[in-house]
Amino acid sequence: MAVPKYKTAVSGNKNMNSRLRKSIYLLPNTLTAFNMVLGLLAIVYAINDSLTLSMEDNTVIPFVTSAKFIILAAFMDFMDGFVARATGTTSRFGMEFDSLSDLISFGVAPALLLYLSVLRYIPGLGVGLSITIFYIVCAAIRLARFNVQAQVEEKSHFMGLPSPAAAGLLASYVLLAHWSGWYEKTIIVNKVMHWYEENVSSIELTIIPIMVVILALVMVSTIAFPSLKKWNKETVKPWTLAFVFLVVCMLIYAVEFTSFALLTIYLLWGITRALTKKVFKIKPKKAEA
Repeated sequence: MAVPKYKTAVSGNKNMNSRLRKSIYLLPNTLTAFNMVLGLLAIVYAINDSLTLSMEDNTVIPFVTSAKFIILAAFMDFMDGFVARATGTTSRFGMEFDSLSDLISFGVAPALLLYLSVLRYIPGLGVGLSITIFYIVCAAIRLARFNVQAQVEEKSHFMGLPSPAAAGLLASYVLLAHWSGWYEKTIIVNKVMHWYEENVSSIELTIIPIMVVILALVMVSTIAFPSLKKWNKETVKPWTLAFVFLVVCMLIYAVEFTSFALLTIYLLWGITRALTKKVFKIKPKKAEA
């Protein structure tokens, strides 16, 4: 008995739609895999640069490539979430895979990078290593909590500092510390970097370890940080687009200085807002019925 042509056509369309759907689901997970690969490369390059320093080889600027890989991984992390939401392909598997990748790229990689470049030189047995382990554990807790609360957490904000932002801040510090382009920049940038150059030893032995601990604690805190998940054509205002354009120009002008400054402002904004609400006892708005 011959199969009717219309049934064959319907069956063919279903198979085509199924293959297309699988391809769409594959795209965000592929970006997540790139995120993980970049995190692993950041770890490898940090270790290689550390060995290079021990051999007193000055042919490369240490830890810069590793920091750049972490920044690229943060971009990939943003893109995989954006693509998944835009194509309607968010899934439990994607969420778990993303968290595993984030733990490598934004937990282990930045912690190891800071340990090899700064924290291992802190006086005291095991102080730098303890801070490194503490940061990784807090990053893991932050990611696990996000997965558990993903269904009920507000889309307009993150509870606790996102791990890509924390990792990006640490990586941008490493880029800034090895940046030579500040000689050609404005007076303000020159003054800030001159101050840093004069106090680099005290900064790296006191301020940076404290910053790493604060970032770890803020990641596991309940402080609200703004999210871009609800941004769309209806909610984005013209002044917001103008600000984004200005930020892009600043990143092109001096990416090392600008990325560190912006992420520091993001961190301080969340902490200051939380403290202000607590001091003045401002209650959050109730959700509309």
